[in-house]
Amino acid sequence: MIRHAKKLIYLAITLASMLSGTDAIAGIPLGGSIFYGPVPQSIPTMSGFMLVILGLLFAVLAFRVLRAHSASKPLASIVAVGVLVLGAASGNRLIQNAQANPPSLFFSNPSGGVLNINLFGEIPILNSSGQPQQILNVIVSPSAVDSPTSQQPRCTVGLAVQNNNSCFINFTAAPT
Repeated sequence: MIRHAKKLIYLAITLASMLSGTDAIAGIPLGGSIFYGPVPQSIPTMSGFMLVILGLLFAVLAFRVLRAHSASKPLASIVAVGVLVLGAASGNRLIQNAQANPPSLFFSNPSGGVLNINLFGEIPILNSSGQPQQILNVIVSPSAVDSPTSQQPRCTVGLAVQNNNSCFINFTAAPT
């Protein structure tokens, strides 16, 4: 009983010391952050016709394997028809696209990342990653406003920036 009470006291002291601390938020950029990643590329797949042929092949294979057992003859027919239907339905494009997802003023990481902007004013951001990069998100810090730019293209969500090209962002101080 006494050991249990001591454990509860230690737990209460630990929780109290954790709750007494103040919040510390480090690394919040002055202007904001831009999240970027590689532009999604097409992934080669089989055509719908080839998937139907593959489905037929599996249907024949399943039918032959299941027919070898005398107790599974009705099941063989059901499985063969099911595989055939699934193989023929593969061309409906349920899955159309598969997307594979440094504190400086460059998009320098080929696999994407976060660019924290600690400056106010209109800033060019160069893509030096070696491949096209797409802007996934632009987050403006509470002390800033995302203002229009005088140069184009503006760094907006969805913009694809080609290699060695720039986009522009203009963070200004929020009015007080």
